[in-house]
Amino acid sequence: MSIVSHGLFELPQPKRISLSESVADTIAEAISTRIIMPGERIVETALVEKLGVSRVPIREALKVLHAQGILNGGGHRGYRVSAFDPGTTQQVMEVRLSLESFLLRDAIENWRSGVEDIAALQRPIDDMKASARAGDIRASLIADLDFHRAIRVAARNPVVGTLWDTIARHVLIVFNFDRYRDENLDAIPKQHEEFRAQIQEQVARSTTKLDELYGALEDHMLLIERKKRRKLAIGI
Repeated sequence: MSIVSHGLFELPQPKRISLSESVADTIAEAISTRIIMPGERIVETALVEKLGVSRVPIREALKVLHAQGILNGGGHRGYRVSAFDPGTTQQVMEVRLSLESFLLRDAIENWRSGVEDIAALQRPIDDMKASARAGDIRASLIADLDFHRAIRVAARNPVVGTLWDTIARHVLIVFNFDRYRDENLDAIPKQHEEFRAQIQEQVARSTTKLDELYGALEDHMLLIERKKRRKLAIGI
C-alpha cells in the first residue's frame, strides 16, 4: 500500500536544518504517528506532491533514513519502512539510556555552574501541556523529545551529543510504540515535571549523586513500559 492511499494522509511541512534533513525529520514524524506504517512502501512522487519540494532533497532524505536503518530496500525496489521489531526497539532504548546518562551528568554540572539555564526545560513541558489540551499526539511526542534535546544542548558534549542526534529519529518513532507510549497525554507533562524536580535536586547539591541520577533517568524513560508489563502480569 502506498502512502497516498491513506484517507487521512497529512504530513507536517518540513521546517528546519537543511531541506533534506528537514524532510527526513518530517518522514520520521509521519512514521512515529503511523501516518506511514512499518513495512509500507515510500513513493517519491507522493512525497514531492505532499511536501512541495523537488526530488533531490527527497532522495537525499531517503538515503539518510536508509543509512540510519529507518528505511530498508533501495535501488530499483524502492524503500520501505523498517519493521522495528521488539529487539530493535529495545536496542534503541538501551543506547539512548546510555547516551543520556552522560549528557544529563554534564548538563547538571553546567546548570550548577550557571553556564546553562535549567529554565530551558520549562518550554517543552509547556508544549506538552498544550498538546494534551489539544489532544495532539504528534506534538506531544515532539515536545517530549525536545525536553531531552534541551538536556543534550545543556550538556555541551559534542561527541555524545552527535551520537544522540543520530538516534533521535529512532527515539521519536519508538516513543509511539504501544509499550512506551502513555495514552494519557495529561500524564506526560506531569512525568516530566517530576523528573525535572529530581534534576533540580541534583543541581542544588555541591556534587552529583550519580547512582541516584541514573536511577531517576532509567525510571523516567522506562516508566510506561514497566507499568504496562505490570498490568499484563496481573491480567488487567
